[in-house]
Amino acid sequence: MLKILKTPEGKKFLIAVACVFIVAVCVVSKAAFQGVEDQYNLPMDTWDTSLFIIQGAWVAIYSFMFTIVGALPSGFTFSALKMIQNN
Repeated sequence: MLKILKTPEGKKFLIAVACVFIVAVCVVSKAAFQGVEDQYNLPMDTWDTSLFIIQGAWVAIYSFMFTIVGALPSGFTFSALKMIQNN
């Protein structure tokens, strides 16, 4: 498995996964933290530490899941490119 990631296609896949993760963290954190402020009319300076921890956990969970789902197309693309090049 690790041999596959050391190939040029594997490195491209890892870069794609990193990009998807960065985008997911940006979008999910904006939605989660801004959503609490807007929905409950609760500015961040009045939040307890536990609320930051809970929202951070949601951001981590959703970012991880969106990264898995978002990385699937790039994985198929790069593996298909390798199969085409081998034939």
